[in-house]
Amino acid sequence: MIILNSIITLVSEPPGNFVYHVIILFALESGLALSIRYHRLMPESDFGRFALASGVVLVMRMFFVVLVILGVFDIIEGAYLLPPLDRAISFFSLLVIGWALLSRPDDMRGDIYLSVGSIFIVIVTIVALIFWRSSSLDLIDFNNSDHDLFWTAPQVGLILGVLVLLLWRRPIDWDFGLGIFVIALLGTLLHLGFSLTTQILSGYISAFTRITDLVVFPMFVLIIYRRVLDSNLVVVNDVTDSSLFVPLLDSPVDPGLSPHIVRTIASIGVETKQNSAIQSVSRGVGVALGAEIGLLWELDTDDQSIRCMGGYDLLRNRTVVDFILPASQLEKIASVLNGQALLRLDPILDEMELQLLANQVGLQYLSPALVALVPSDLELNKAIMVLSPDSLSDWSESDQQMLLALLDPIARTLENIVDYH
Repeated sequence: MIILNSIITLVSEPPGNFVYHVIILFALESGLALSIRYHRLMPESDFGRFALASGVVLVMRMFFVVLVILGVFDIIEGAYLLPPLDRAISFFSLLVIGWALLSRPDDMRGDIYLSVGSIFIVIVTIVALIFWRSSSLDLIDFNNSDHDLFWTAPQVGLILGVLVLLLWRRPIDWDFGLGIFVIALLGTLLHLGFSLTTQILSGYISAFTRITDLVVFPMFVLIIYRRVLDSNLVVVNDVTDSSLFVPLLDSPVDPGLSPHIVRTIASIGVETKQNSAIQSVSRGVGVALGAEIGLLWELDTDDQSIRCMGGYDLLRNRTVVDFILPASQLEKIASVLNGQALLRLDPILDEMELQLLANQVGLQYLSPALVALVPSDLELNKAIMVLSPDSLSDWSESDQQMLLALLDPIARTLENIVDYH
C-alpha cells in the first residue's frame, strides 16, 4: 500500500504530475511530426489519419495543461472546470486512438462514428460542467462521486467496444492496438474499483489512468513508427561500410513491394494527358526509388538547351513546373539525352551542374542524382531523373537496376500521351 500511495502521489502532485504532462505531450508531438512527414511522402497512406489523431489529442491536452496552470494562479476556477474536462479529454483521447487504428480510407463509417462521438462528448461535457458546478461536493470528493462514475463506466464500455472491433476486423498493427486498449482497460478498472471500494483516490485526478497513459501514448507513437518501417522508407545500411553516416529515415532505399509503392508504380501508365502523365511518371519513379524529387527531361529542338518537362517533389508533396536550362551547363544530362543509357551525378564531381539544378527546384543542398534515357522508337529524347533525399547518401547498384526496370513503362506512357505535341 505504501508503494501504491507513492505511485499515486508521483502522478497526482507536483512535480510528478508536471512530468506526466511533459511525457504525454512529447509523445504526441513525436507522433504528429512523424505522421505529417510521411503523409507528405505518401498522401494515400494511413499517415494522414494518424497525423489528425495525434494533432487533435495533442491540442486538447495542451489546452488542459494551460487550464491547469491558470487554475494554479487562480485565474480560472479550476475546481469547477478541471474535473469534468480531465475525464472528457481522457475519454476523447481513447475514442480518437481507436478511430485511427480501426478506420479505413474506403469506409466512411469510422469517420461518422468519430463525428457523432465527438459531438456527444461535447454535449455531455457541457452538461457535466453544469451539474458539477451546481453540486455541493468539494473537489477532493470527485473521485468517489457519481460524477466520476458518470465518465468512468462509459469509458469501460468504449474500451471494450474497441477491443472487440480490433479482434474482429484485425487491422494493421491490431496486436499493438490490443495492447494499448488492454492497458487502458486495466487502468480504468483499477480506478473504478478503488473509487467504489477503498476510496484511496482523493481529488479528481485518476492516478491509475495516468499511470497507464504513460504506456498507452508511447505505444501509439510506436505504432506510427512501425508504419514508417513497414512503408519501406527506411534503409538498413551495410555495417561493413562505415565511411559515411547516413541518417536512418532519409536515405535512398530498397523499396520492396509495399502496397503504396505498387499502386504508385501501377499509376504510371494510367494517364494520357501530358501534365498528369509527367506527374504520375515523376512521382512513381520517385516513390519506387525512395527519392526526394523525380524530374522528366527532353532535349530541345535546337540541341542548345534542355527542358525539364516537369516533375514531382515527394518531400513537399508538390508539382515541379517546367523550365529550360542551357545544354552547355548540364553536360551529364545532355549526354544521356544524346544516347548514353545511365549516369550518376555526384555532388563533388558535378557540383556546378547539381547546384544549377538545386536552384531551380528549391533544394537547400546538393544530393546525388540518377538520370536514365527513356527508350523510344519515336526519337523523343527523353530522360528521367531522381534526386536523393540525403546529400550524404549514394545510389546503389540495385537502385540503378530499379530505375532501368521502370524505363519501358515510362516510355509507353510518354508515347501514349494524346496531347503531347
